[in-house]
Amino acid sequence: MTSSHWVAIAALTLLSAGVVCDLRSRTIPDSLSVLLIALGVVATTMRWHEPGWLHVGGGLVVAFALGAALFYLGAMGGGDAKLFAGAGAVAGWPCILEVLFATALCGGVLAFFAKLRGEISLPYAPAIAAGYAITMSVTWFLPGTYGLWHLLTGARA
Repeated sequence: MTSSHWVAIAALTLLSAGVVCDLRSRTIPDSLSVLLIALGVVATTMRWHEPGWLHVGGGLVVAFALGAALFYLGAMGGGDAKLFAGAGAVAGWPCILEVLFATALCGGVLAFFAKLRGEISLPYAPAIAAGYAITMSVTWFLPGTYGLWHLLTGARA
């Protein structure tokens, strides 16, 4: 395993902590988002993973902007938006778009089952963590593939 794998595992551990908090109390501590951003910064500084500074910054900004827009529209909670921004700092640009695609698919599945149970809202951290895990798994096990979107469409890196 490379240092990039360890960074992704550390990020997934933090995202998993967010899942536990979200499922238990429907809140996600800001400290988890801050730790994800710090992980992205440290990993880039130490060259533990591939994204450079522009990619880390781009992933953070795009993920935060999308999360903030969804929060403003009432489609996502503030903790979810910040957690997604933290994931963006670790994944970087354009990988965060792959994470977003996988997260949206996972969120759709969760929403379907929530609807079947009669729930009107659902914790979204599980979808974010699952989207990140799927994207990282695809990139690890299928070299030359950026993520699920590229896998499904046949596009290659």
